[in-house]
Amino acid sequence: MDARTRKLVGWAVAAIGVIVAAVGALADQIGLGGEGPDKFAGKQVAAVIVGLVIVAAGLVLALWPSGPREPTTADPSER
Repeated sequence: MDARTRKLVGWAVAAIGVIVAAVGALADQIGLGGEGPDKFAGKQVAAVIVGLVIVAAGLVLALWPSGPREPTTADPSER
């Protein structure tokens, strides 16, 4: 996988993690909370944590430095 593709996939994974964390944090407000405010609390916390882990993994993938770059032009002192 080339560096450009890896970065694009990393940002996509991070975006998915943000969505998972946001849904977990806002589950009660968007109607996923069940029959009471405390019925879904443990699952909400788990969803937020999983979402943040996914964000972290995506950022690591997107921001991890590439291998050593080859010079595009030779410096006159290197000839």
